[in-house]
Amino acid sequence: MGSRGTSKRWVAAAVMATVAASVSGPSPSASFTDVDQAAWYAPAVAWFADTGLTAGTQWGCFEPHRALTRAEAAVFLHRLAGSPAPTEPLPFTDMTGHWAAASVRWMAEQGITKGVTPDRFAPEQLVTRGQFAAFLHRYEGEPPGPPHEFVDVTATYQQSAVSWLASTGITRGTTATTFSPDRVVTRAEIAAFLHRRAGEPVADMPYSYCREPIFVHGVGDVNFDPGYGPNPQHPYSHAWSGLGGLFLRDDLSIINLECAPSDLGSPQPKAFTFRCPYESLVATAEAGIDVANLANNHGGDFGVLALLDGVTNVRAAGMEPVGAGEDLAAATTPALFEINDMTVAVLGFNAIGIGWRADVNVAGMADGNIATMTAAVRAADEIADIVLVSIHWGVELARAPRASDIARGRALIDAGADAVFGHHPHVLQPLEVYNGRPIFWSLGNFVWHTGTRTTAVARVVIDPDGSVTGSLIPARIVEKGHPVLS
Repeated sequence: MGSRGTSKRWVAAAVMATVAASVSGPSPSASFTDVDQAAWYAPAVAWFADTGLTAGTQWGCFEPHRALTRAEAAVFLHRLAGSPAPTEPLPFTDMTGHWAAASVRWMAEQGITKGVTPDRFAPEQLVTRGQFAAFLHRYEGEPPGPPHEFVDVTATYQQSAVSWLASTGITRGTTATTFSPDRVVTRAEIAAFLHRRAGEPVADMPYSYCREPIFVHGVGDVNFDPGYGPNPQHPYSHAWSGLGGLFLRDDLSIINLECAPSDLGSPQPKAFTFRCPYESLVATAEAGIDVANLANNHGGDFGVLALLDGVTNVRAAGMEPVGAGEDLAAATTPALFEINDMTVAVLGFNAIGIGWRADVNVAGMADGNIATMTAAVRAADEIADIVLVSIHWGVELARAPRASDIARGRALIDAGADAVFGHHPHVLQPLEVYNGRPIFWSLGNFVWHTGTRTTAVARVVIDPDGSVTGSLIPARIVEKGHPVLS
Protein backbone atom coordinates (compact mmCIF):
# COMPACT_ATOMS: atom_id res chain seq x y z
CA MET A 1 0.00 0.00 0.00
CA GLY A 2 2.66 2.39 -1.11
CA SER A 3 0.69 5.63 -1.38
CA ARG A 4 -1.12 7.03 1.61
CA GLY A 5 -4.47 6.42 -0.09
CA THR A 6 -6.50 3.27 0.52
CA SER A 7 -5.69 0.35 -1.76
CA LYS A 8 -8.58 -1.41 -3.49
CA ARG A 9 -7.08 -4.72 -2.38
CA TRP A 10 -7.07 -3.61 1.25
CA VAL A 11 -10.70 -2.47 0.93
CA ALA A 12 -11.63 -5.89 -0.47
CA ALA A 13 -9.89 -7.61 2.44
CA ALA A 14 -11.69 -5.37 4.93
CA VAL A 15 -15.07 -6.11 3.33
CA MET A 16 -14.39 -9.85 3.49
CA ALA A 17 -13.45 -9.51 7.15
CA THR A 18 -16.67 -7.61 7.89
CA VAL A 19 -18.75 -10.28 6.17
CA ALA A 20 -16.92 -12.98 8.09
CA ALA A 21 -17.49 -11.20 11.40
CA SER A 22 -21.23 -10.92 10.68
CA VAL A 23 -21.70 -14.69 10.71
CA SER A 24 -23.91 -15.45 13.73
CA GLY A 25 -21.90 -17.68 16.00
CA PRO A 26 -19.59 -20.60 15.33
CA SER A 27 -20.70 -23.35 13.01
CA PRO A 28 -19.76 -27.03 13.51
CA SER A 29 -18.47 -27.11 9.95
CA ALA A 30 -16.60 -23.80 10.15
CA SER A 31 -12.88 -23.58 10.83
CA PHE A 32 -9.79 -21.48 11.06
CA THR A 33 -9.45 -20.65 7.39
CA ASP A 34 -5.75 -21.56 7.43
CA VAL A 35 -6.48 -25.06 8.81
CA ASP A 36 -7.41 -27.76 6.32
CA GLN A 37 -10.25 -29.70 7.96
CA ALA A 38 -8.95 -32.88 6.31
CA ALA A 39 -5.49 -32.44 7.85
CA TRP A 40 -4.30 -34.88 10.48
CA TYR A 41 -3.98 -32.10 13.03
CA ALA A 42 -7.43 -30.50 12.46
CA PRO A 43 -9.23 -32.32 15.34
CA ALA A 44 -6.44 -31.32 17.72
CA VAL A 45 -6.63 -27.68 16.64
CA ALA A 46 -10.41 -27.71 17.19
CA TRP A 47 -9.89 -29.06 20.72
CA PHE A 48 -7.05 -26.61 21.29
CA ALA A 49 -9.32 -23.67 20.55
CA ASP A 50 -12.37 -25.13 22.32
CA THR A 51 -10.45 -25.49 25.59
CA GLY A 52 -9.26 -21.89 25.45
CA LEU A 53 -5.61 -22.74 24.95
CA THR A 54 -5.63 -20.36 22.00
CA ALA A 55 -8.00 -18.12 20.10
CA GLY A 56 -5.58 -18.05 17.21
CA THR A 57 -2.99 -15.44 16.38
CA GLN A 58 -3.51 -11.70 16.14
CA TRP A 59 -5.44 -11.74 12.90
CA GLY A 60 -7.60 -14.81 13.54
CA CYS A 61 -5.24 -17.41 12.05
CA PHE A 62 -3.98 -20.55 13.74
CA GLU A 63 -0.76 -20.77 11.68
CA PRO A 64 -0.42 -24.56 12.02
CA HIS A 65 2.93 -24.78 10.23
CA ARG A 66 4.66 -21.95 12.06
CA ALA A 67 7.41 -23.01 14.46
CA LEU A 68 6.63 -22.67 18.16
CA THR A 69 8.56 -20.12 20.24
CA ARG A 70 9.64 -20.60 23.85
CA ALA A 71 7.24 -17.83 24.91
CA GLU A 72 4.31 -19.62 23.24
CA ALA A 73 5.29 -22.94 24.84
CA ALA A 74 5.24 -21.29 28.26
CA VAL A 75 1.82 -19.74 27.68
CA PHE A 76 0.23 -22.96 26.37
CA LEU A 77 1.49 -25.03 29.30
CA HIS A 78 0.47 -22.35 31.80
CA ARG A 79 -3.05 -22.19 30.37
CA LEU A 80 -3.21 -25.98 30.41
CA ALA A 81 -2.32 -25.97 34.11
CA GLY A 82 -4.87 -23.25 34.92
CA SER A 83 -2.61 -22.01 37.71
CA PRO A 84 -2.29 -18.41 38.86
CA ALA A 85 0.97 -16.68 38.07
CA PRO A 86 3.42 -16.47 40.98
CA THR A 87 4.38 -13.03 42.25
CA GLU A 88 8.11 -13.61 42.70
CA PRO A 89 10.40 -11.49 40.52
CA LEU A 90 11.34 -12.92 37.15
CA PRO A 91 14.83 -14.42 37.04
CA PHE A 92 15.21 -13.54 33.36
CA THR A 93 16.32 -10.05 32.28
CA ASP A 94 14.96 -10.49 28.73
CA MET A 95 11.34 -10.97 29.90
CA THR A 96 10.70 -7.54 31.44
CA GLY A 97 7.43 -6.23 30.01
CA HIS A 98 7.01 -9.25 27.74
CA TRP A 99 3.47 -10.47 27.00
CA ALA A 100 4.39 -13.98 28.22
CA ALA A 101 6.15 -12.83 31.42
CA ALA A 102 3.54 -14.29 33.80
CA SER A 103 3.66 -17.71 32.15
CA VAL A 104 7.45 -17.75 32.05
CA ARG A 105 7.52 -16.85 35.77
CA TRP A 106 5.20 -19.80 36.43
CA MET A 107 7.28 -22.09 34.19
CA ALA A 108 10.46 -21.21 36.08
CA GLU A 109 8.82 -21.70 39.48
CA GLN A 110 7.60 -25.14 38.42
CA GLY A 111 11.13 -26.16 37.42
CA ILE A 112 10.09 -26.75 33.82
CA THR A 113 12.97 -24.61 32.57
CA LYS A 114 16.02 -22.82 33.94
CA GLY A 115 16.26 -20.65 30.81
CA VAL A 116 18.97 -20.70 28.16
CA THR A 117 21.29 -19.03 30.70
CA PRO A 118 20.67 -18.18 34.37
CA ASP A 119 19.42 -14.70 33.40
CA ARG A 120 17.95 -15.21 29.89
CA PHE A 121 14.83 -17.07 28.80
CA ALA A 122 15.14 -16.25 25.05
CA PRO A 123 11.36 -15.96 24.47
CA GLU A 124 11.55 -15.77 20.66
CA GLN A 125 13.90 -18.72 20.26
CA LEU A 126 12.27 -21.66 18.48
CA VAL A 127 11.48 -24.88 20.32
CA THR A 128 12.65 -28.26 19.07
CA ARG A 129 10.75 -31.51 19.45
CA GLY A 130 13.28 -32.68 22.03
CA GLN A 131 12.94 -29.50 24.07
CA PHE A 132 9.16 -29.62 24.10
CA ALA A 133 9.24 -33.29 25.12
CA ALA A 134 11.35 -32.23 28.11
CA PHE A 135 9.03 -29.31 28.94
CA LEU A 136 5.90 -31.47 28.82
CA HIS A 137 7.47 -34.29 30.83
CA ARG A 138 8.62 -31.91 33.56
CA TYR A 139 5.16 -30.35 33.56
CA GLU A 140 3.52 -33.75 34.08
CA GLY A 141 6.02 -34.89 36.70
CA GLU A 142 5.63 -38.49 35.52
CA PRO A 143 8.29 -41.22 35.75
CA PRO A 144 9.96 -42.21 32.48
CA GLY A 145 8.35 -44.89 30.38
CA PRO A 146 10.03 -48.02 29.02
CA PRO A 147 13.22 -47.30 27.04
CA HIS A 148 12.43 -45.79 23.67
CA GLU A 149 13.70 -47.18 20.37
CA PHE A 150 14.62 -43.94 18.65
CA VAL A 151 18.19 -44.06 17.37
CA ASP A 152 18.55 -40.29 17.01
CA VAL A 153 17.82 -39.29 20.62
CA THR A 154 21.20 -38.95 22.30
CA ALA A 155 20.94 -35.95 24.65
CA THR A 156 20.77 -37.03 28.29
CA TYR A 157 18.05 -34.56 29.27
CA GLN A 158 15.75 -35.91 26.52
CA GLN A 159 15.91 -39.62 27.32
CA SER A 160 13.26 -39.87 30.05
CA ALA A 161 11.00 -37.35 28.37
CA VAL A 162 11.02 -39.05 24.97
CA SER A 163 10.53 -42.49 26.57
CA TRP A 164 7.49 -41.19 28.44
CA LEU A 165 6.13 -39.42 25.35
CA ALA A 166 6.40 -42.62 23.29
CA SER A 167 4.97 -44.91 25.96
CA THR A 168 1.88 -42.73 26.45
CA GLY A 169 1.13 -42.69 22.73
CA ILE A 170 1.58 -38.91 22.46
CA THR A 171 3.93 -39.51 19.56
CA ARG A 172 5.26 -42.44 17.57
CA GLY A 173 8.17 -40.42 16.26
CA THR A 174 8.80 -39.14 12.76
CA THR A 175 9.63 -42.68 11.57
CA ALA A 176 9.66 -46.07 13.27
CA THR A 177 13.20 -45.46 14.52
CA THR A 178 13.61 -41.67 14.63
CA PHE A 179 12.16 -38.95 16.84
CA SER A 180 13.90 -35.96 15.16
CA PRO A 181 14.67 -34.20 18.47
CA ASP A 182 16.46 -31.26 16.82
CA ARG A 183 13.68 -30.39 14.38
CA VAL A 184 11.66 -27.33 15.34
CA VAL A 185 8.17 -28.20 16.51
CA THR A 186 5.16 -26.62 14.84
CA ARG A 187 1.98 -25.26 16.37
CA ALA A 188 0.07 -28.11 14.72
CA GLU A 189 2.33 -30.69 16.38
CA ILE A 190 1.89 -29.04 19.79
CA ALA A 191 -1.89 -29.10 19.39
CA ALA A 192 -1.70 -32.81 18.54
CA PHE A 193 0.69 -33.60 21.45
CA LEU A 194 -1.51 -31.86 24.03
CA HIS A 195 -4.75 -33.25 22.59
CA ARG A 196 -3.42 -36.82 22.77
CA ARG A 197 -2.09 -36.17 26.26
CA ALA A 198 -5.56 -34.99 27.40
CA GLY A 199 -7.42 -37.85 25.73
CA GLU A 200 -10.38 -35.54 25.10
CA PRO A 201 -12.98 -35.91 22.32
CA VAL A 202 -12.87 -33.77 19.22
CA ALA A 203 -14.55 -30.35 19.52
CA ASP A 204 -16.30 -28.28 16.87
CA MET A 205 -13.86 -26.09 15.02
CA PRO A 206 -14.41 -22.42 15.89
CA TYR A 207 -15.00 -19.92 13.13
CA SER A 208 -12.18 -17.52 12.37
CA TYR A 209 -11.55 -15.44 9.28
CA CYS A 210 -7.80 -15.61 8.84
CA ARG A 211 -5.90 -12.52 7.71
CA GLU A 212 -2.15 -12.96 7.91
CA PRO A 213 0.47 -10.22 8.27
CA ILE A 214 3.38 -10.11 5.82
CA PHE A 215 6.87 -10.50 7.32
CA VAL A 216 9.81 -9.00 5.43
CA HIS A 217 13.50 -9.03 6.36
CA GLY A 218 16.32 -6.99 4.89
CA VAL A 219 20.08 -7.01 5.48
CA GLY A 220 23.04 -4.93 4.39
CA ASP A 221 26.16 -5.86 2.48
CA VAL A 222 26.66 -9.46 1.37
CA ASN A 223 30.00 -10.36 -0.24
CA PHE A 224 31.09 -13.82 -1.37
CA ASP A 225 34.32 -12.75 -3.08
CA PRO A 226 36.86 -15.59 -2.55
CA GLY A 227 39.45 -13.18 -1.16
CA TYR A 228 37.14 -11.00 0.90
CA GLY A 229 34.07 -13.02 1.76
CA PRO A 230 33.44 -15.99 4.05
CA ASN A 231 36.15 -18.41 5.16
CA PRO A 232 36.79 -20.68 2.12
CA GLN A 233 37.23 -23.65 4.46
CA HIS A 234 33.46 -23.63 4.99
CA PRO A 235 30.73 -24.30 2.42
CA TYR A 236 28.82 -21.23 1.24
CA SER A 237 25.80 -22.34 3.26
CA HIS A 238 27.81 -21.74 6.44
CA ALA A 239 27.40 -18.00 5.91
CA TRP A 240 23.67 -18.32 6.65
CA SER A 241 23.77 -21.06 9.28
CA GLY A 242 23.77 -18.78 12.32
CA LEU A 243 20.32 -17.32 11.67
CA GLY A 244 18.10 -20.19 12.75
CA GLY A 245 16.35 -20.40 9.38
CA LEU A 246 14.95 -16.87 9.84
CA PHE A 247 14.77 -16.19 6.09
CA LEU A 248 13.06 -19.51 5.42
CA ARG A 249 10.21 -18.64 7.76
CA ASP A 250 9.37 -15.14 6.54
CA ASP A 251 7.47 -14.03 3.45
CA LEU A 252 10.25 -12.05 1.76
CA SER A 253 13.98 -11.50 2.35
CA ILE A 254 16.12 -8.85 0.64
CA ILE A 255 19.92 -8.44 0.52
CA ASN A 256 22.40 -6.03 -1.01
CA LEU A 257 24.76 -8.19 -3.10
CA GLU A 258 28.08 -6.36 -2.85
CA CYS A 259 29.95 -8.28 -5.56
CA ALA A 260 29.63 -8.91 -9.28
CA PRO A 261 27.78 -12.24 -9.69
CA SER A 262 29.53 -13.20 -12.93
CA ASP A 263 32.67 -14.81 -14.35
CA LEU A 264 32.70 -12.39 -17.30
CA GLY A 265 34.52 -9.10 -17.76
CA SER A 266 37.77 -7.74 -16.35
CA PRO A 267 38.55 -5.79 -13.17
CA GLN A 268 37.78 -2.09 -13.34
CA PRO A 269 40.43 0.44 -12.22
CA LYS A 270 39.40 0.48 -8.57
CA ALA A 271 41.04 -0.22 -5.20
CA PHE A 272 38.69 -3.16 -4.53
CA THR A 273 36.92 -5.40 -7.03
CA PHE A 274 34.67 -8.23 -5.88
CA ARG A 275 33.20 -11.27 -7.64
CA CYS A 276 30.81 -13.80 -6.15
CA PRO A 277 30.75 -17.40 -7.49
CA TYR A 278 27.50 -18.80 -8.83
CA GLU A 279 27.53 -21.51 -6.13
CA SER A 280 27.31 -18.80 -3.47
CA LEU A 281 24.16 -17.48 -5.14
CA VAL A 282 22.54 -20.90 -5.01
CA ALA A 283 23.39 -21.28 -1.30
CA THR A 284 21.98 -17.82 -0.66
CA ALA A 285 18.70 -18.65 -2.39
CA GLU A 286 18.50 -21.93 -0.50
CA ALA A 287 18.86 -19.98 2.76
CA GLY A 288 15.61 -18.19 1.92
CA ILE A 289 16.80 -14.99 0.26
CA ASP A 290 14.32 -13.82 -2.37
CA VAL A 291 15.73 -10.55 -3.73
CA ALA A 292 19.28 -9.35 -4.42
CA ASN A 293 19.95 -5.66 -5.04
CA LEU A 294 22.71 -5.27 -7.64
CA ALA A 295 22.73 -1.45 -7.62
CA ASN A 296 25.80 -0.61 -5.56
CA ASN A 297 29.44 0.44 -5.93
CA HIS A 298 30.66 -3.13 -6.56
CA GLY A 299 27.98 -4.55 -8.85
CA GLY A 300 29.88 -3.19 -11.85
CA ASP A 301 33.38 -4.15 -10.66
CA PHE A 302 33.95 -6.23 -13.79
CA GLY A 303 32.12 -4.05 -16.25
CA VAL A 304 28.56 -3.69 -17.50
CA LEU A 305 28.68 -6.99 -19.41
CA ALA A 306 29.36 -8.81 -16.14
CA LEU A 307 26.63 -6.79 -14.43
CA LEU A 308 24.05 -7.91 -16.99
CA ASP A 309 25.33 -11.49 -16.79
CA GLY A 310 24.88 -11.18 -13.03
CA VAL A 311 21.22 -10.32 -13.50
CA THR A 312 20.81 -13.61 -15.36
CA ASN A 313 22.82 -15.58 -12.82
CA VAL A 314 20.95 -14.25 -9.80
CA ARG A 315 17.65 -15.19 -11.40
CA ALA A 316 18.94 -18.65 -12.41
CA ALA A 317 20.04 -19.28 -8.82
CA GLY A 318 16.51 -18.74 -7.58
CA MET A 319 16.42 -15.06 -6.55
CA GLU A 320 15.03 -11.92 -8.16
CA PRO A 321 17.63 -9.26 -9.13
CA VAL A 322 16.73 -5.58 -8.82
CA GLY A 323 18.48 -2.31 -9.63
CA ALA A 324 20.23 -3.30 -12.87
CA GLY A 325 19.31 -4.01 -16.47
CA GLU A 326 19.88 -3.39 -20.16
CA ASP A 327 18.42 0.13 -19.88
CA LEU A 328 16.85 2.46 -17.32
CA ALA A 329 13.38 0.96 -17.78
CA ALA A 330 14.72 -2.52 -16.97
CA ALA A 331 16.86 -1.30 -14.08
CA THR A 332 13.85 0.40 -12.45
CA THR A 333 11.45 -2.50 -13.05
CA PRO A 334 10.44 -3.95 -9.68
CA ALA A 335 10.50 -7.57 -8.65
CA LEU A 336 6.87 -8.52 -7.95
CA PHE A 337 5.55 -11.06 -5.45
CA GLU A 338 2.03 -12.19 -4.57
CA ILE A 339 1.89 -12.66 -0.79
CA ASN A 340 -1.30 -13.15 1.25
CA ASP A 341 -3.42 -11.79 -1.61
CA MET A 342 -1.25 -8.68 -1.82
CA THR A 343 1.18 -7.60 -4.52
CA VAL A 344 4.60 -6.64 -3.16
CA ALA A 345 7.07 -4.69 -5.33
CA VAL A 346 10.82 -4.42 -4.59
CA LEU A 347 13.09 -1.81 -6.20
CA GLY A 348 16.87 -1.30 -6.01
CA PHE A 349 18.90 1.91 -6.39
CA ASN A 350 22.51 3.12 -6.10
CA ALA A 351 23.19 6.65 -4.81
CA ILE A 352 26.98 6.25 -4.74
CA GLY A 353 28.13 8.27 -7.76
CA ILE A 354 30.75 6.14 -9.48
CA GLY A 355 29.23 5.47 -12.90
CA TRP A 356 27.43 2.48 -14.45
CA ARG A 357 24.22 4.52 -14.56
CA ALA A 358 21.48 3.06 -16.72
CA ASP A 359 19.76 5.39 -19.17
CA VAL A 360 17.61 5.18 -22.27
CA ASN A 361 19.32 2.51 -24.40
CA VAL A 362 22.24 2.41 -21.89
CA ALA A 363 22.75 -0.66 -19.70
CA GLY A 364 23.65 -0.21 -16.04
CA MET A 365 22.17 0.53 -12.63
CA ALA A 366 19.20 2.50 -11.37
CA ASP A 367 20.77 5.60 -9.87
CA GLY A 368 19.83 7.48 -6.69
CA ASN A 369 18.59 10.65 -8.36
CA ILE A 370 15.40 11.64 -6.54
CA ALA A 371 13.44 12.21 -9.74
CA THR A 372 14.45 8.78 -11.11
CA MET A 373 13.64 6.99 -7.88
CA THR A 374 10.32 8.65 -7.11
CA ALA A 375 9.10 8.04 -10.67
CA ALA A 376 9.94 4.34 -10.29
CA VAL A 377 8.26 4.14 -6.86
CA ARG A 378 5.09 5.82 -8.14
CA ALA A 379 4.98 3.46 -11.10
CA ALA A 380 5.40 0.46 -8.78
CA ASP A 381 2.71 1.81 -6.47
CA GLU A 382 0.25 1.78 -9.36
CA ILE A 383 0.54 -2.00 -9.67
CA ALA A 384 1.38 -3.09 -6.12
CA ASP A 385 -0.08 -2.81 -2.64
CA ILE A 386 3.33 -2.68 -0.96
CA VAL A 387 6.49 -1.03 -2.29
CA LEU A 388 9.89 -1.80 -0.74
CA VAL A 389 13.17 -0.08 -1.64
CA SER A 390 16.76 -1.30 -1.22
CA ILE A 391 19.25 1.57 -1.69
CA HIS A 392 23.01 2.00 -1.56
CA TRP A 393 23.87 5.41 -0.09
CA GLY A 394 25.74 7.23 2.65
CA VAL A 395 29.35 7.64 3.76
CA GLU A 396 31.53 4.72 4.81
CA LEU A 397 31.81 4.33 8.60
CA ALA A 398 29.49 7.31 9.24
CA ARG A 399 27.08 6.72 12.13
CA ALA A 400 24.31 8.96 10.80
CA PRO A 401 22.79 9.60 7.35
CA ARG A 402 23.93 12.58 5.32
CA ALA A 403 21.45 15.36 4.62
CA SER A 404 21.12 14.46 0.94
CA ASP A 405 20.15 10.89 1.85
CA ILE A 406 17.59 12.08 4.38
CA ALA A 407 16.00 13.99 1.51
CA ARG A 408 16.13 10.85 -0.68
CA GLY A 409 14.64 8.58 1.99
CA ARG A 410 11.76 10.87 2.80
CA ALA A 411 11.07 11.50 -0.87
CA LEU A 412 10.82 7.73 -1.40
CA ILE A 413 8.25 7.42 1.39
CA ASP A 414 6.31 10.43 0.12
CA ALA A 415 6.23 8.82 -3.33
CA GLY A 416 4.67 5.64 -1.96
CA ALA A 417 7.43 3.40 -0.55
CA ASP A 418 6.39 1.40 2.51
CA ALA A 419 9.91 0.68 3.79
CA VAL A 420 13.47 1.65 2.81
CA PHE A 421 16.48 -0.60 3.45
CA GLY A 422 19.76 1.35 3.30
CA HIS A 423 23.36 0.12 3.07
CA HIS A 424 26.95 1.09 2.16
CA PRO A 425 28.39 2.76 5.33
CA HIS A 426 29.45 -0.70 6.68
CA VAL A 427 28.13 0.24 10.14
CA LEU A 428 24.66 0.40 11.64
CA GLN A 429 22.76 3.67 11.57
CA PRO A 430 19.44 4.47 13.28
CA LEU A 431 15.99 3.34 12.22
CA GLU A 432 13.66 6.27 11.55
CA VAL A 433 9.88 6.13 11.21
CA TYR A 434 8.70 8.78 8.75
CA ASN A 435 4.99 9.18 8.00
CA GLY A 436 4.37 5.78 9.57
CA ARG A 437 6.94 4.01 7.39
CA PRO A 438 10.38 2.73 8.47
CA ILE A 439 13.65 3.94 6.96
CA PHE A 440 16.67 1.82 7.87
CA TRP A 441 19.43 4.32 7.13
CA SER A 442 22.21 1.72 7.17
CA LEU A 443 22.10 -1.99 7.95
CA GLY A 444 25.89 -2.32 8.02
CA ASN A 445 27.77 -5.40 6.91
CA PHE A 446 26.21 -8.85 7.01
CA VAL A 447 28.02 -11.60 5.13
CA TRP A 448 31.31 -9.76 5.33
CA HIS A 449 34.68 -9.86 7.03
CA THR A 450 34.90 -9.01 10.74
CA GLY A 451 36.04 -5.41 10.44
CA THR A 452 32.75 -4.23 11.92
CA ARG A 453 31.19 -7.07 13.86
CA THR A 454 27.97 -5.43 15.05
CA THR A 455 25.11 -5.82 12.60
CA ALA A 456 21.35 -6.40 12.47
CA VAL A 457 18.47 -7.74 10.44
CA ALA A 458 15.72 -5.28 9.54
CA ARG A 459 12.23 -6.65 10.14
CA VAL A 460 9.16 -5.09 8.55
CA VAL A 461 5.66 -6.32 9.39
CA ILE A 462 2.74 -5.27 7.20
CA ASP A 463 -0.51 -5.94 9.04
CA PRO A 464 -3.76 -6.71 7.23
CA ASP A 465 -5.08 -3.25 8.15
CA GLY A 466 -2.23 -1.67 6.18
CA SER A 467 -0.13 -0.52 9.13
CA VAL A 468 3.63 -1.03 8.80
CA THR A 469 6.10 -1.49 11.64
CA GLY A 470 9.88 -1.77 11.53
CA SER A 471 12.40 -3.11 14.01
CA LEU A 472 15.99 -4.31 14.18
CA ILE A 473 17.00 -7.83 15.20
CA PRO A 474 20.52 -7.66 16.68
CA ALA A 475 23.22 -9.85 15.15
CA ARG A 476 26.99 -10.16 15.26
CA ILE A 477 29.60 -11.24 12.72
CA VAL A 478 31.37 -13.83 14.86
CA GLU A 479 33.83 -14.93 12.20
CA LYS A 480 34.63 -13.95 8.65
CA GLY A 481 31.39 -13.90 6.65
CA HIS A 482 29.35 -15.57 9.38
CA PRO A 483 26.64 -13.46 11.08
CA VAL A 484 24.77 -14.93 14.05
CA LEU A 485 21.62 -13.60 15.68
CA SER A 486 22.35 -12.15 19.11
